[in-house]
Amino acid sequence: MAKPVQTKQTPLNWPDYYPPGVPPLDAVDTQGVFFRLVKVLPPQRDCFASTHEEYPNRHRNPRLSDDDKKNVYGASFFDTHMAAADAKEKFPNTLGDRLVAQGELKGFMGKMKKTRGPSHYTMWLKVDCGIHNHFA
Repeated sequence: MAKPVQTKQTPLNWPDYYPPGVPPLDAVDTQGVFFRLVKVLPPQRDCFASTHEEYPNRHRNPRLSDDDKKNVYGASFFDTHMAAADAKEKFPNTLGDRLVAQGELKGFMGKMKKTRGPSHYTMWLKVDCGIHNHFA
């Protein structure tokens, strides 16, 4: 009888463009139900692009604090449907055509931190974490 072959799962890595200090040390493993403004339903991989990927020069804004610059390398999520819908309404030029998707984040996907407001979180996602498969 043949021995079962053990496969080693490749660990997920942080994106190459993350500078030192990103994600921040006080960020915790991603976990829980969250909402994201996405381009299409069902969401696709590019619906979870970081702010840096969507706006590559945003981190160069001289008015940003060090924490805000770190947040640019993450993606925005909300802990309530209402907060996501409010963000869409508040920024119609950039988010007006987005749709609210709900999903559950798992610890292997990356790190998260409460940022900017009562319901907003920044998530720093690992490459190929498959987050889009967990949202609808």
